[in-house]
Amino acid sequence: MISDLKKFWSKYIPYKLHPDDEDYLNNDKDKYCLEIPINEFRNQYGEDLKSDSTLENFKKEKGNQNKIFINLLPIPFLGDVVNAKVYILMGNPGFHSSAYIDEVENEDYVKLIKKNLLLSSDTFICLKDEAKETGGYKYWSQKGRIPKISQALDNINNKSSTENYKFVRDSVCIVESIAYHSCAKPNNELYKLPSSKLTKRLVNEYIQNRVYEKKAMCFVWRSASFWKMKEHLNILIRNPKEARLSNFTNDEVEKIARFLYA
Repeated sequence: MISDLKKFWSKYIPYKLHPDDEDYLNNDKDKYCLEIPINEFRNQYGEDLKSDSTLENFKKEKGNQNKIFINLLPIPFLGDVVNAKVYILMGNPGFHSSAYIDEVENEDYVKLIKKNLLLSSDTFICLKDEAKETGGYKYWSQKGRIPKISQALDNINNKSSTENYKFVRDSVCIVESIAYHSCAKPNNELYKLPSSKLTKRLVNEYIQNRVYEKKAMCFVWRSASFWKMKEHLNILIRNPKEARLSNFTNDEVEKIARFLYA
């Protein structure tokens, strides 16, 4: 499975659809995809890409909100896919206009994402120093997310806060059902992309087996109906009624921390 994943993403050419996804969509690409160069985006929606007003200008074109950006970098997963101790299953990378700065102009972060795509990352790259100016860092470093897990570990082991934070950062891997950015939930047809089918195989075969072997646990945050994970003591599936909560609940954090402590 891992060799299939490496082979698949080794064929990817930056700032395009993966060639297998391109073949699948064929003549329907314009129906489901957006390809807006960074300068054109600035001219059309606003010079300050980090500004929420620029994003809102883009979102006024509602027909584009469910389309995926193919001239940003895909993020099918983030972290040590092979050895992670905690896998968090999501929907797809969201979109803010600042993603153009992160994934086109921020050379250090672009290198991290490209390395991640080749399954060469040994940590959750969004929390590395090179990522501190990115939207991913801003999102995952909030108190209700990754730091909340490390703080829970602080309460049950004798390690320092710094050690626990690094341990959690190196233990977590995010997996997305659709690899490409979009403002809103992508069209259902995009869950059939070859890249999405392969990621589902990763979860249902490789990750599920690691859970069975007690080498990892899995937290299904979003897209539970897509992942179709089989029940297990170390598989935590969020109640669909709470799917849109933006932070981890206390109960979720406690279970993740206890697994990492064991």
